[in-house]
Amino acid sequence: MKGRIFLLMQLLHLVVSLKTDCPRPCITLDACPELLALLRTANIKVVQEATCSFQGFEPLVCCPESSTPTPTPTPTPVVSGLLPEVCGHFAQDERIHGGNKTRLGNYPWMAALGYKNAFTNKVDFLCGGSVINERYVLTAAHCVSSKQPDVIRLGEWDLSTDLDCETTDTGFEFCAPEPAQDFIYEEIVSHPDYNSRGQVSDDIALIRLTTPVDFRRNRWIQPVCMPGQDFDVRATVDQRNAVVSGWGFTENGTVSDVLLQVYLPMVDIDSCNTTYKGRVLNEQVCFGGVKGKDSCGGDSGGPLVISASDAPPFTLIGIVSYGPRDCGREGVPGVYTSVAKYRNWVEQTLRE
Repeated sequence: MKGRIFLLMQLLHLVVSLKTDCPRPCITLDACPELLALLRTANIKVVQEATCSFQGFEPLVCCPESSTPTPTPTPTPVVSGLLPEVCGHFAQDERIHGGNKTRLGNYPWMAALGYKNAFTNKVDFLCGGSVINERYVLTAAHCVSSKQPDVIRLGEWDLSTDLDCETTDTGFEFCAPEPAQDFIYEEIVSHPDYNSRGQVSDDIALIRLTTPVDFRRNRWIQPVCMPGQDFDVRATVDQRNAVVSGWGFTENGTVSDVLLQVYLPMVDIDSCNTTYKGRVLNEQVCFGGVKGKDSCGGDSGGPLVISASDAPPFTLIGIVSYGPRDCGREGVPGVYTSVAKYRNWVEQTLRE
């Protein structure tokens, strides 16, 4: 049956014309039970006629109103200017799984910033970042201020292999269609008010790539959603955990080759300022403080995201800025640049 569904999904790419008059936002086929049921009975023509566009290889469809699920309140991706409308989706397997290890295709907006080691002549991946459109990666200013990255790697999962492959619990091995892609920067713009001494502030920067990413050709590289300028992290997150991802140090003190994730609770600003002696600003948010769970060295500049019910679309709410020297210390959260506070700066800095 799975093979049959796969074949029918391929036939959807033979759509002659896309539906343009859908009164609602188009959604993935998996989220539309009525159309998915028709596909299972090989009634492909109706599904073709309901297809609005494609997200990589996956069709987005105009789902009948009766079967469109009521969304859980979550940050609404705001689209304007050069930021994409389709964002925040995994390359495959659209849900977060338990544990620290991610699945192949999770967090396809993840960027690994590599710096050439003068002693070994090898590239060390020391920071992270987030793809926000076809030309830009958003990261922390402290990752690009003293030394600029020699490589911006996108579509990566396992740093130790050229082609990423994963073995499922049932023993089936599947691989990415192609290796990760290495880019170099054309321009790096740090926030003009960035300060790294004493009270860290405005720790945010944009990296412009020399060549654009082709999201249609490579679904393993996709942009994350940006929050609106008026998005209130503290009011929205409430009791939900956010997720930070990266290749940073593990609890064993070693750097991970495979992309990791960790769920972090939000810490209110007053408690955070008590811990950091009043150094946390309104443009920052605090997450963590749980023993053994934290972003760590090597995760700097990486994304902190949130979604409804651990399912896409994911919205970028924070950038890893700083935290305790000994990662994962109980009662000491990490401090993140609040992306919503810099929405206007990002939009004003982006160019075609």
